[in-house]
Formats: sequence, structure tokens, C-alpha cells
Amino acid sequence: MVFYPVTFLLLLLTFVVQEFIPGIPMAQFATLFLPPVFFFAASVAVPFPMMLVLAFVTGGLWDARHMPVAASVASTTSGAMMTGASSEAAAPGAFGFGISILLFGLLGSFLQGVRPLFKRGRLELPVLLVGFTTFAWLLTEYLVMTFLRGSLFFPPSVWVKMVTASLLAMLASPLIFLLLYSLAGLSRYEIKYEGLTFSFDGR
Repeated sequence: MVFYPVTFLLLLLTFVVQEFIPGIPMAQFATLFLPPVFFFAASVAVPFPMMLVLAFVTGGLWDARHMPVAASVASTTSGAMMTGASSEAAAPGAFGFGISILLFGLLGSFLQGVRPLFKRGRLELPVLLVGFTTFAWLLTEYLVMTFLRGSLFFPPSVWVKMVTASLLAMLASPLIFLLLYSLAGLSRYEIKYEGLTFSFDGR
């Protein structure tokens, strides 16, 4: 099956591309978080076991990349939604390694429920849910971080960054879905869901 290893390699590639995606100054340096968005989009195209593998890899690499070197490390624009915000935001990963794996696994399980729509080519709800899960991921990380810091504080810049990042995720997800469709067609991959199949080669 060519579809799975190529999807895995594309996921790894998104971490490289992420380093070159700039923030938007007028939106508190919000940016497109490509690896999570790619994972959310791929979650509706792969079976549950493969989704868990992708969640483990995405969450593990994300936490490893954004774990602070020291407690005094400042946020950077390529981190999670807190990056580049203000002194109120801690560095991504400050709450410890592994939480992103759990979050991606839970959100990926949620997205598995719209696989029937995706295999019929109905992308309206999947695109909306990619934006929703991106927002839920960022909000949950911020809530965990502020809880551990002992102060639940939501400056306006945080909301601006979360909403902007979610909108960017919704804009990018159709392109990722198209990429996955094209890859599935080339590899003759079939999305299977509870005994129902959708053949990308039209048969």
C-alpha cells in the first residue's frame, strides 16, 4: 500500500515546511500550523490504526520541537498559538512532553466520524471540522498551560491568534484534501468505512 508511507513522508515534510512559514504581524503573528492541519485532514482519509500512528508521530515531533531549552526561553513565531504573543504566554511544550499526542489522538478520533462524507467528495463539513479541531487544539493547550501557571488569563491577542490560525487551517485544508485525493487516485487506494468502499479509480 503506497498511500500510507507517502502520507507519512508528507507529514514529516510538513515539519520542515513549517519552519519557513511566517507569522502575520497584523494578527499577533498567528501562522498556519501545517503539521497539525495536515494530520487533521489525513485523519478523515486513513483508518483508525493509521490515524493513531500519525497522531503519535505528529504529537511527539511537535512536543519535541517546541519543548523549551530552559524555563526562560521566550516564545517564537513557529511555536503553538501562544508563540510570539506576549510575556503572558509561556513557551509551547512548557507543560511537558506527550500532551500533544493525547490531544491529536482524541481530535483525530473525532474526525474519523466524517470519513463517509470525505469518501463521497463532500468536503464542506470536513473543512469546517479541520478549523474546529485546530481551534480546540490551540485552546486546550492554552488552558493546560495557564492552569499549570496558576492564572487563567485570556488577553485579546490570544483570541486573535486562535481564530486566525483556525481560519488559515480551513483555507489550507481543501488543498490538503485535494492532495490526498490525488495520491489516493494514483495509488488506487480505497477508503473503507464499516464495509462500505469508495474507489478512487471510478470502479
